[in-house]
Amino acid sequence: MLTTFLLPGTAKLRRLKHFVAVLALLFSLDPELMLAQSLEDEVREENILESVLSYSDDVPEMFSRIDLNSASTEDLLSIPGMVPQFAHSIVEYRRKVKFIHSLDELSRLDGATPNLLSAARNRVQIFEENYARINTASYMSLSPQKVSLYYDAYGDGGIRNFQKLSAAYRNVEFYAVTDKDAGERNYLDFYSVAASIKNISVFSVVNVGDYGLSLGNGILFSRAGVVSKAADPISPLFDRDAYSLSPYRSRTENGYLRGVALAVPLGNFEFTGFASSKNFSARIDSSGSVTSIDYTGLNLPTSSGAGGDKLNEKIAGGIIRYDSPWAACGLSAVYFSYNHRFANYYLDKRLALDMFLRSQFDNVAFSGEMMADRVVSFSSNIKFDYDDAQFALGIRNLRSRIVPNYSGVLSESFPTSPEQGIYFGAAFHPVEIVKLGFYYDRFRIMSISGKPDRNGEEIFADSYITLSRQKIFEGTSTVIYLRYKYKTKEDFYVPTADFPVAQSTLAGSKQNFRIDFRHRFSPAFSVKLRLEKNFLSSGETGEMFLFDSGWRNERLSLNSSICFYNTHSFNSAFYGVENDLPGVAQFLLFYGDGARVSILANLKTNYSFSIGLKISRDIYNRDREVTAGSNSRFLPGVTNLSLELSYGLN
Repeated sequence: MLTTFLLPGTAKLRRLKHFVAVLALLFSLDPELMLAQSLEDEVREENILESVLSYSDDVPEMFSRIDLNSASTEDLLSIPGMVPQFAHSIVEYRRKVKFIHSLDELSRLDGATPNLLSAARNRVQIFEENYARINTASYMSLSPQKVSLYYDAYGDGGIRNFQKLSAAYRNVEFYAVTDKDAGERNYLDFYSVAASIKNISVFSVVNVGDYGLSLGNGILFSRAGVVSKAADPISPLFDRDAYSLSPYRSRTENGYLRGVALAVPLGNFEFTGFASSKNFSARIDSSGSVTSIDYTGLNLPTSSGAGGDKLNEKIAGGIIRYDSPWAACGLSAVYFSYNHRFANYYLDKRLALDMFLRSQFDNVAFSGEMMADRVVSFSSNIKFDYDDAQFALGIRNLRSRIVPNYSGVLSESFPTSPEQGIYFGAAFHPVEIVKLGFYYDRFRIMSISGKPDRNGEEIFADSYITLSRQKIFEGTSTVIYLRYKYKTKEDFYVPTADFPVAQSTLAGSKQNFRIDFRHRFSPAFSVKLRLEKNFLSSGETGEMFLFDSGWRNERLSLNSSICFYNTHSFNSAFYGVENDLPGVAQFLLFYGDGARVSILANLKTNYSFSIGLKISRDIYNRDREVTAGSNSRFLPGVTNLSLELSYGLN
């Protein structure tokens, strides 16, 4: 079976011949991604996408380097391996000294350990206190074979483009982004602007423009990408803060507030007030009721009934919270108002009352949130940490009547449906080089459209085996990752050129086996192999083999990868994150029968200028129908070209 799967045919191999020759010479990827990460970090990112971010290509926003002197506790907790005590110590220390000049200062803080200091060094950076910082990036990509299809359908060649700008001086930060999706004619189709001022007058922070807000376990507000059911059986609900307020830095066209937010410190207490008004594209029926919301941000000429900002959302509220190293709690009142009624379930005007609590004593931690908006929603979790063994237990009842633009603490569905569930997780370190994980989740998805409710369960088990040989050759290591996953249901959403999303729903069970082998020959050079197999209750199967290799130095990084896949349908597809240009995460679905080859190069100069170029080619064993709007064409393969230019002035 594997031999047949890996050999797609003489004609296809002939097309791959020159790519394979190049693959033998090119090894690398973006230095902030694979070579700077462990395999565990990479798996975590892929599972975050799989769970709640399959519609976004801004995942590196969560994993890029963090400015230590402006990071919130939640920003710090996004660093793999970070713990709340150390993150809170860093923030409290910064409040006292006003500015952290060196990472060496962190070694004196409560909770500091060699592993935590190493994790921080890999993900944070420090800018000089009085220096101005300006960073810009411009990204563009297109597929030559699709140009005519897109022109015929939308009058555009299918170019994707975005521009990013960030600037900071002392306590002032500014962010701006524009985004154009394939098929859209307007290069300013989406824009976001955010300004943040810290420690001004009586305010600890003032945000003007677009901003992100997180509360508790994310029932009312949460920043996208925080939660993953499968990346780690323990960490998703605990390696985060109970509150954060920060400027919006992404180009994803949902999951943010637009207006003004400010925070006033009152000793260990802090008051936050905020107001927001923004528009959504929505489908509205003849009676004037909203039947669905388009979260994709695609505004295409042929998207009948979907284009235009037809739904206005106004939000205003206040939060009073208490924060200390051992506990955090808060009360909030938030009013939601929409200019159209909803066809079913959701309320067009509602006051939501919310409270959250987070505490930690020795080896026990608790996190919980409860919200009332006509019905009661809650999520609570308890964790026991015994160094070499950790256990977690959680329950949830997510029945909010507010449009779920920002919530969905555990559900894999997007948009979120009402959900109830209970889960158990465990992680073990029986010996230093082995890490084992187990996760079980039993849940019920409640229908909002009159269809029957759906019961489901998920079982997840994985293991990491790490073999280091530091004494033989500095920086060498081998990591083996094994995974087994079982699901009784799967909902999967991906953006398309047609409103609103493409949905794959698997009602029967699905089993997944995955093996990863990664060897780091030196700090600059590593290779990774991945073999994965899916079994569906219908008898359908799928398999995938991936080879990825990378090399880098201070100026240049090179990456090459090749993937073979064979699935019977979309339901047995595979998905993962492919290394892409800085600022973009390439989330891929592999289905059908074919191969994908990619080559990526990034070059940095002495003048803070960098250029990235990526060429990828999808090759199908049988011609596949490629669609743009109402136009389609059968193609043997598709090539994609991507280019990014970035410049930083410090």
